[in-house]
Amino acid sequence: MSSHTTLSVPFSGPRSGQAPMSWGQQAIWRSIRWLDEGAHYFNLPRAHRLPDGITTERVLAVLGTLVTRHEALRTTFEQKPEGPVQTVHADGTLSVGLHPADGAGEDEALAFARDLAATPFRNAEEFGMRYAILTDGGRPAWLVLVVSHQASDFSGVRVLEDELGRLLRGEELDPVPWQPLDQARHQQEGEGARRGRAALEHWERALGTVPATHFDFPPPAGAAAEDDPERFVRLRLDSVAGAVAAQRLADRCRVSTSTVLLTAAAVTLAAYTGHDRAVMLLIAGNRNEPRLQRMVGAQTENALFTMDVGTGTFEEAVRGGFLTAMSAYRSGEYDPEAMDRVRERVRAARGGDVDLSAFFNDVRMQDRWDDLPDLADDDAEGLLALREKSEVSFIGSWARQDAKYFVHTPYAPDSLHLFLMADTHYLPVPVIEGLLRAMEALLVESVHGRITPAEAVAPLRGGTTAAR
Repeated sequence: MSSHTTLSVPFSGPRSGQAPMSWGQQAIWRSIRWLDEGAHYFNLPRAHRLPDGITTERVLAVLGTLVTRHEALRTTFEQKPEGPVQTVHADGTLSVGLHPADGAGEDEALAFARDLAATPFRNAEEFGMRYAILTDGGRPAWLVLVVSHQASDFSGVRVLEDELGRLLRGEELDPVPWQPLDQARHQQEGEGARRGRAALEHWERALGTVPATHFDFPPPAGAAAEDDPERFVRLRLDSVAGAVAAQRLADRCRVSTSTVLLTAAAVTLAAYTGHDRAVMLLIAGNRNEPRLQRMVGAQTENALFTMDVGTGTFEEAVRGGFLTAMSAYRSGEYDPEAMDRVRERVRAARGGDVDLSAFFNDVRMQDRWDDLPDLADDDAEGLLALREKSEVSFIGSWARQDAKYFVHTPYAPDSLHLFLMADTHYLPVPVIEGLLRAMEALLVESVHGRITPAEAVAPLRGGTTAAR
């Protein structure tokens, strides 16, 4: 794919403008600036198979339509003396690479997308999406996109993917009712500002009572050094049994499977580190209003989730987790600069900072799995047999991350894919795998029996329940 042509696609949008970044834009802006040259970690690569017979001109026209519709795709971002600013450009040009790739399949297209995503976006000069067309026999075969997380969160990327498919099929789309520029202005006054203040009040009350940290123990045997270039490691649990069990528990407890998985992540961490209260940050989508559903932009922020673990069973914890999670998500939209002031007041009152380095993120667009095995409700042996097929695999490692414990789950139709990225200075790789297995144990063993979080993590500490 070394020989390629660069095509220029002019666009002309209906408006331009400049405003402070919205709160969601500011939140990801801070993380991107903190990672600096490692910020390509946040880039979102995608590859789309193009319809047979489509022309290059048609693909370029569709891209022009997307950029005209969504202001986030023609916005630059920069830090100015008055604060972080977004600038929407009405007119400009896109650069689209045209690359020969005869015989390329999905794996090759995704590999190309990952290569295109391997460098950080230059947010002050570069718009937030990169484009390439892979050709087969001279005809467009794949459209490769890389979306900057500064330009959009996962929900916005799904909007783009949906609209891309519809435009390629020739469908007409309704106008976009709300853009990030509108959201930023909405948050400066009126109802938007009021909600932000209420969220900050919720955080300040909660931060005054939570444990200072989960990681108040010395590095255990086998822990990585603080300067280890592969200090942060991500593993993935692939568990059909976990998906079946999560749905059974959700039905029994009348909650979502997301609540079940969040509770498993929270109580496992608390039980392993020897705390009776779990504290986690949730990635809040903040798209409950209809006008935000079709907005392409960075809208997510952190929500504060706290849960008393107690000595009861995992099922009892799940039953209490739903309302706790809903309360957290309701307070997930706020001004990050005002949050800094909240954290400073809490720090002064407590005599030290609160370590908020544990996260949970459910990035599925649906709560259930579509293609699970048909297992009878009373088939305990069948569920345990499915568990024997579960696998844990290595995904990647990094020198630097801003989380010590990060659980996330994307959608797969036929299995639970549960990822855990953790700081091996505190949680060595065997412990990371053990924590994933403990979460699975809580799910599976709760369906036909009773298990406590302490029992699930006991094998990790030779029968003890604390990391100290």
